[in-house]
Amino acid sequence: TSTATVSIVVTDVNDNNPTFDITLGTNFTVQEEKANLFVGQVNATDPDDGVNGQVYYRIVNYPDLFVISANGSIYTRRPLDRELRNHYSIVVEASDGAVDPRKTTLTVSVQVLDIDDNSPVFSQQDYVVNVPENSPVGTVVLKLTAVDADLFSNITYRIKTESARQLFSLNRITGELALLQTLDFESLAAMGVEASFTFQVEAVVQGGVMPPGQATVTVHITVRAQRQHYLSVLCSQTPLPHCCSGGAALISNCAVTH
Repeated sequence: TSTATVSIVVTDVNDNNPTFDITLGTNFTVQEEKANLFVGQVNATDPDDGVNGQVYYRIVNYPDLFVISANGSIYTRRPLDRELRNHYSIVVEASDGAVDPRKTTLTVSVQVLDIDDNSPVFSQQDYVVNVPENSPVGTVVLKLTAVDADLFSNITYRIKTESARQLFSLNRITGELALLQTLDFESLAAMGVEASFTFQVEAVVQGGVMPPGQATVTVHITVRAQRQHYLSVLCSQTPLPHCCSGGAALISNCAVTH
């Protein structure tokens, strides 16, 4: 008998898909308004040999917004705007290096974080209101409203034009514009104020870094209708006796009524 040693070489075929390591997590966050920010990292492996085991990554559905490096690190390609969209579900593809590559996908969640990048905006850029003269002090003539697209914005209101603060108060929380004094043409003229005048108001985010929102308020002081008095005169005539006069004479009796 005789023996021989035979060496058998098992050659690899591309029979495995790349596999993602989900222990790295699939929920990421990124700040808005900046490009090239790190979002998160994925990792996939392939047990096949050679090029069949080499893994390549690709962003499938948002290649214009996100980019992925050779090691699976995901970055923002351009600035994101949370006010336009605050969440993305990104599909990441891992493929091997074979001529007919095997592929696997993984969906990761990206939450866009808010920053203070918006100024408050009033419901109108120009407010016009008519106020009857001699309206009582404290009369609310207008309610201002403004909104801010950023999250958790604490908006307060203020009058920007200093001269208007002599005539009006603006509730910093509610936006109610009220009279500080009774207004009539004579007092306005004494103050050098026209019966129709315009001033600026602002909406400010407390602790914010963006400029305040602004609007214009125009107030027209209107004249109350004056009460008109009409006099009615009713007269009657009575002849005097002939004994008292050489000729005919009359006496008039008149009554005046309102």
